[in-house]
Amino acid sequence: MFRTRSDEGFGLVEVVIAMMLLAIIAVALLPFLARGISQSSTQSVTATATRELNSLIEEARTAQTCAKVNAIRAIADPYFEGTNREFSIEAPTAGGRNPTCTPKTAVQVSLDAVHDSSILVRVDAIIYVKQ
Repeated sequence: MFRTRSDEGFGLVEVVIAMMLLAIIAVALLPFLARGISQSSTQSVTATATRELNSLIEEARTAQTCAKVNAIRAIADPYFEGTNREFSIEAPTAGGRNPTCTPKTAVQVSLDAVHDSSILVRVDAIIYVKQ
């Protein structure tokens, strides 16, 4: 039986050209993949910092004391996110934020989660202080 040109299948040249085209497409997509991984890591740190700040605010709201409010403002220990990226919690005083705590008043509490000298998350809350 005789073979025709249509029965031969793919030749080596066609396979090499297809591999080259796939390689070009893969190289073009690498920057998007790298940026996505970087943004995912940053969002993970931001989510962890947000949870930690909200937890501190809820502790102060539950305690309703000036001692607790001042304690969360004075936290100096760094926190570590799941990928071991570090962030710290600060209580800035600029712009009238974090006024002095007095009993039987509503006190504004502002906390910032800071990573590499940039603010990841800022939480502002008002806490009623009984004692």
